[in-house]
Amino acid sequence: MHRTLTAALLVSTCLATSALAQEAQPVGDLFTNPGTPQTSSDFRSAPMSLDTNFGALEFVGGGFPTKESAQALYDELDLQRATQAYMDFYPALSLYAIVKSQARDLKFETSSDIGVMADYMNSNQPYLTGNNSTIYAVASLDLKIDGPMVVEIPAGMFGTANDAVFNYLTDFGATGPDKGEGGKYLFLPPGYTGDIPDGYFVMRSPGYRVWTMMRAFVDVGTGDKAVEWFEQNFKVYPLETGPREARYVNASEVGMNPLPPEDGTVFEMLNEIIQHEPSELFDPEQLGRLATLGIEKGKPFAPDARMAAILDQGAKQGTAMSRAIVYASREPDIRYWPDRQWEKMFVRNTEFTRDSGANDIDARTLWHYQAIVVSPNLLSTTPGVGTAYLTSFRDAYGGFLDGSKSYRLNVPANTPVKRFWAVTAYDPATRGLLASDGQITVGSPTDPVVNADGSVDLYFGQSAPEGFEANWIKTDPSKGFFTVFRFYGPLEGYIEKTWVLNDFELIE
Repeated sequence: MHRTLTAALLVSTCLATSALAQEAQPVGDLFTNPGTPQTSSDFRSAPMSLDTNFGALEFVGGGFPTKESAQALYDELDLQRATQAYMDFYPALSLYAIVKSQARDLKFETSSDIGVMADYMNSNQPYLTGNNSTIYAVASLDLKIDGPMVVEIPAGMFGTANDAVFNYLTDFGATGPDKGEGGKYLFLPPGYTGDIPDGYFVMRSPGYRVWTMMRAFVDVGTGDKAVEWFEQNFKVYPLETGPREARYVNASEVGMNPLPPEDGTVFEMLNEIIQHEPSELFDPEQLGRLATLGIEKGKPFAPDARMAAILDQGAKQGTAMSRAIVYASREPDIRYWPDRQWEKMFVRNTEFTRDSGANDIDARTLWHYQAIVVSPNLLSTTPGVGTAYLTSFRDAYGGFLDGSKSYRLNVPANTPVKRFWAVTAYDPATRGLLASDGQITVGSPTDPVVNADGSVDLYFGQSAPEGFEANWIKTDPSKGFFTVFRFYGPLEGYIEKTWVLNDFELIE
């Protein structure tokens, strides 16, 4: 079977290579050197059978698939489309899963309700690589329900707004149009033609749902004090009504599931997105493929048993492929420093495009399967502005990080940051904060022990060397882990790569 498939692939590759070579010729050459003529028999040489990785296919009469072969081909075609749909629409699914969890788990009733991680994020809220170093506040806008919406913030707040497919709309704060002075942002729904009042930073959204994430880079306290601070300073309301009653919830106290399903039920969620959002938000080609799976605007989604099984397998395969893209990247430039294991979370840019203008689809999966929120200031090239993140899944020898083993990570002196640095451990299954009964973040704000040369030795495992308890991250011995190193306000040493972070050293 494999020999037949290999031969067929080889023939296809040769034909494709020949076609590309002809396409590459200048137009004039097509007339002076049109290539070797083909005889009529060349068009009747299709194989009568073909071995594939999904079974043997049979054709009759020169090319007609048998009933059994046609069914096998459609099963495989639908499975491939379901698998790719899971990956293509993952950004939209990720945002919608967050919105649903806020309504379901935090009991949000309107877009004016705010969730505050008042006692920091924890493993009961597995936001994709969220951190427990800052106090978050989150809100979900729905411009289809409320029309134009106002987001009102004070000076000293920092955040980002993304649309329904997790595309960047704006930053709030120092890197946004308010320049850190605070103000009122007005989000307009698709196709809005009404009057726009003065005094707002105006953002037009191509979709109806908008997710906002805020952090206060001032002392807001924790617990009730933090909730009260955001209640007084962060407001979301319809332009038509002005400020309205809202609930401010301490989300740190409530368990949440903001992750898309990894089985066939995810397509029910995808159908809800397609029904709610304007079709113009999505690529028509993608919508066409979804329609073959039974997901189409204005029509009921009711997969039969065959399609339900295919969608379930497609979600599982999409999950597996996403894990390969994140944890075993084949991107040649994935490493930030060529001789280190630290990897980029954004391969090239935050728009997920290649130099040719083509969509960088694997880079999009690389980010969205392990993280949320997109902003150009997450890939800062201006010293002291924005943030920068690097991930490490492996030790210095290339082995995946193992929670049952012990490691040392030496952070060289003079870490190039304006604000602070921190390293946090994550669960590879959820990509959320690692659940352990110990500390999972260490950084400059936590006052680790500093070596005589100014470097900092961090320890990962089941115990810490005596005297270095403040430098220790406790791991779960039953599973692996990975880390994110955050640079808040990265400086020239990071941007120009003159400062180099060491790899994880396995301690025997």
